[in-house]
Amino acid sequence: MGLISVPVDPVPAWAKIDLQLHRAYRTWFGLGRLRCEWCGEAWGRHGCLTRKSAAKLFVYTASAAQKTAAIDSGDLTPDDLNLRRRSPARHRRRPRPYPVVSLGQVG
Repeated sequence: MGLISVPVDPVPAWAKIDLQLHRAYRTWFGLGRLRCEWCGEAWGRHGCLTRKSAAKLFVYTASAAQKTAAIDSGDLTPDDLNLRRRSPARHRRRPRPYPVVSLGQVG
């Protein structure tokens, strides 16, 4: 009976942790390029790759109140709200190593 009344958070904990750990800093005594404090990758529009994937998942699964709280705390930026998940079947197929030959061309 007690388990029925416990609320479940749809956002995974790793996404919240990654949003807090991966922050930007400037190299060369504050004059250089932006890099990630945690992993050291180059900082792009949405941060490093790990932060970008965590922001995507957070935006996709969080409620409106959680998104507002994350923006107010500085974990998310307004640009992160435009991140969307791709449809799952968008894989690019590799070309075959040999040409496709039909039966009419053989011979």
